[in-house]
Amino acid sequence: MSVLQRESSGPGNVVESSPHAVKPADFSAEEWAVRVDLAIAYRLFDWMGITDLIHTHISVRVPGADEQFLQLPYGHLFHEARASDMVKADPAGGIISDPTGLGISRGGFAIHSVVHMNRKDAACVMHAHTEASIAVANYRDGLLPLTQHALRFYGKTGYLAYCGLFDSEEKRASIARALGNADVLMLRNHGPLVIGQTVREAFSRMYYLERACRMQVASLSQCTDPDKELLYISAEDCRAMAAAFEGGESVIDREWNALVRMLDKTNPGYDE
Repeated sequence: MSVLQRESSGPGNVVESSPHAVKPADFSAEEWAVRVDLAIAYRLFDWMGITDLIHTHISVRVPGADEQFLQLPYGHLFHEARASDMVKADPAGGIISDPTGLGISRGGFAIHSVVHMNRKDAACVMHAHTEASIAVANYRDGLLPLTQHALRFYGKTGYLAYCGLFDSEEKRASIARALGNADVLMLRNHGPLVIGQTVREAFSRMYYLERACRMQVASLSQCTDPDKELLYISAEDCRAMAAAFEGGESVIDREWNALVRMLDKTNPGYDE
């Protein structure tokens, strides 16, 4: 039985194969499952190199509690993420529970919370500062239809001009307006925000967005006149492939389970 295949054996107890992954009685089964997925996502960000020391964040809504959110303690590196350490906060960044005493980055969470509160389907919000994604955010035309990876985000990416700190209600409101109904918001000169109905869905989007950005940077680095030297995908094919990428939950689960098996071998302890 994998760590993802748990079954209840009474209140506060879990039967599973992993000896270190027992659900504490303090959490419901639903909240614990989300905490574990969140810790996995942080560790996968580390595996991918999508880190900026303790900066950038992943947040997720607590199941059944629309105004409660979980996030890594502000001071833990991503590879240290553990389910039981996650800080619970309200939409204003007020701390509800914090086993480590480190709190969260309220400035960072200000970006996440406005997305959570304006998009009910944004159960998970991820933000990154990678070289490739910031480089693409800096291109005037943003993410280009150069690769099949990029087509997953065709017509589903918003853009917001750089505005420094999101330290006012108007600046924060601009995030929700720029995101609209998209899955990705490229903050110009800053980095992407990615949303998902689950942690797994958001991670899948971030993974393929990062890949698409790396491919675009590599493609542009090899030419002096992109309009003449690069082959762009037709709008018709872009629309068709974007539609083909819709759904795919079973594939996302297969990818996620494979990655969890890798973590079990290389970086266990996320589910403690």
